[in-house]
Amino acid sequence: MLALGAVLALAPTAGAAVVNGQGGARFGVQAISAPAASQSAQPMAVDDGMMAGPADSGDAVYHGGPVVHGLTTYAIFWDPGSAFQGSTESLISRYLADVAHDSGTTGNLFSVADQYSDGQGGASYAQSFGGEYVDTDPYPTSGNCGESTATATTCLYDSQEIGELQSFITSHNLPRGLGAMYFVITPDTTVTCMDGSSECSNNSFCSYHSYAGSGSQTVLYAAIPFTLLDSASDAKSCQDDGNGIVETPNADPGFGDVAIKSMSHEEMETITDPLMNAWYFANGDEIADACNGVFWNPDAFLPSEGGSATAGTLFNQTINGDHYYVQGSWSNATQSCALSTALVPSITAPASATPGSSVALAAAASTNAAVTYAWQFGDGQTGSGQDVTHVYAAAGTYTLTLTATDAYGDSGSTTSRITIAAAASQTHGTTAGKTGARKGKTTTKCGATRRSGATKTRLCTTTTISYASRQLCKRASVKDGKAKARSCREVTVKITRRQRCTLSNSNQAEIVSSRCTPVVTHETVLKRRT
Repeated sequence: MLALGAVLALAPTAGAAVVNGQGGARFGVQAISAPAASQSAQPMAVDDGMMAGPADSGDAVYHGGPVVHGLTTYAIFWDPGSAFQGSTESLISRYLADVAHDSGTTGNLFSVADQYSDGQGGASYAQSFGGEYVDTDPYPTSGNCGESTATATTCLYDSQEIGELQSFITSHNLPRGLGAMYFVITPDTTVTCMDGSSECSNNSFCSYHSYAGSGSQTVLYAAIPFTLLDSASDAKSCQDDGNGIVETPNADPGFGDVAIKSMSHEEMETITDPLMNAWYFANGDEIADACNGVFWNPDAFLPSEGGSATAGTLFNQTINGDHYYVQGSWSNATQSCALSTALVPSITAPASATPGSSVALAAAASTNAAVTYAWQFGDGQTGSGQDVTHVYAAAGTYTLTLTATDAYGDSGSTTSRITIAAAASQTHGTTAGKTGARKGKTTTKCGATRRSGATKTRLCTTTTISYASRQLCKRASVKDGKAKARSCREVTVKITRRQRCTLSNSNQAEIVSSRCTPVVTHETVLKRRT
């Protein structure tokens, strides 16, 4: 744990951490990733010698506290001077509504939290959006911090912000408890500081989350100050992706795209560590801290889904059809930063094969966790396992479906097509020799079609005939005291493979279902010669 006395100790190269503040307050702080261009960043030493940073490895560890099992989010813009641009407010509200809309899916960041559990289950992706509010109460003018600047003229302590939030919740009859989270969003005309410290939103951190109260009166909140979101150069200190310009896929001039990165960071940590006693690393980092930027993990913002880094339009999340650019969070399941839990399985299969032959199929999935694989072969048969074989009885084009599921319940599916047709070697192949050329062939004979409602059923027998030349040899022996040499004879063998299948709802290419007997193979020696 990073201890906090009168001075909050975070270096600019710290990912953030669970830290202790005055009066027993505890915070999950997202530190700036680089000194802001127009501000004076203050690197500080931590009094217990521990440092949040790129040393995170292994698993985040459970410390016994609760996680959140369902959450309603609220956006509270404390903006008495109407400093926020309307586009910024609209973008942030749309983002929270989008996250709620896609609740329960596996294709975005919030699905990663479900693997982190308490005694009641995982931190499930079950969200709703409670709405956007604008708080026009004036900022306090006494008891304020002293870190204001020429452009950010109001300095607010955390205690002043949570005091205002408590009053706002009461006056608007809003809920408390672990099922509600409030984003307290302040404009770039303000500075936010931890109580009794000079570590503030203009020199040390981009955002933080915390809580106040206890039991049913608990208030979960995140401070999202726009202090550093007053220019592109400053905003980049809160978006450490290794690119030279700020990525704003929604082109919001008020840098709402960057604020959403901080919001997702704090919400992921609130869900998995609401009271600062659930999931975090041994050095105090929470799961989003380990992926705060490329300084901590080169894959923090990967994979990208689209846009251009040079044009500033990169995005790595599509939520309810809208594009966003956020950082990942640590996944114990994959031992990496993750932006979703949707598995991406793949199939290795031949493009074609022949009826009656054994087709080898292989599966893989994008995870280090234990995975189970379920196959649908397209002919009504199923299988399981990473590497399987299957025999198709009849010619046609079949659709393979592979579903991968990991130990955490995350899953994904993919399909591939395979063509089953008689090979040229079966239809026109020959076996050379003094016996003359022998041609092989494959035939399928079907009985009458029987109809039961909309279902058609028929019994088909597929016979494949081929020929092979083989040598049969007798071992050397001794008879009547005389040695007899080893002798060999060349033989021509007729190989007949036969399989019967009951086919249902068949057409020229696809077989909806089939039930087949095992392939029966019979060999007949046609001719021998010495």
